[in-house]
Amino acid sequence: MTIEITPNEKTFTQIFYEAFGAQAAGVAVITAEDADGQPGGLTISSLSSVSAEPPIVSFSFKDRTGSAARIIDASSFLIHLIGADSVEIAQKFAVSKADKFGDVSTWDRLPTGEPLLHGVSRVLRVVPTGTLDAGPAVVFTAEVVDFIRHDTNPAPTVYHARRFHHLGDHSAL
Repeated sequence: MTIEITPNEKTFTQIFYEAFGAQAAGVAVITAEDADGQPGGLTISSLSSVSAEPPIVSFSFKDRTGSAARIIDASSFLIHLIGADSVEIAQKFAVSKADKFGDVSTWDRLPTGEPLLHGVSRVLRVVPTGTLDAGPAVVFTAEVVDFIRHDTNPAPTVYHARRFHHLGDHSAL
């Protein structure tokens, strides 16, 4: 069913947000450390596979301060793929001013420096291959150089209509 919208009812931006808010997306947490060794991390729903050979992914975010700035300047970072067993981590890293690394019992640092979060079953280590300024956002491409964890058993989590949802047999069509 198509709904006709007159220009005065909603702004183009509102319609854009609604259109993509109705589209489910996978959830990941990106972590990195900056040149001073400070950890940073944030939740994204823009991760996508670009190529399998070589293994390349892309993602984007619009902020360039705080944790985002640490990731932008990092020479490598981790992508924590969020499943049903780790949605609380995604919720925590989605809050921009949250103390994400204050509890040192919830994460370790890899020998290469990246913050590795406990409780996430699938973690990729990547190195950036390129960035693109896209208005207020930055778009990354990155090559997967290592699989830190690879347990595909937890049910996947998606972000839809501003909420996290778990997929499973109950949601299969």
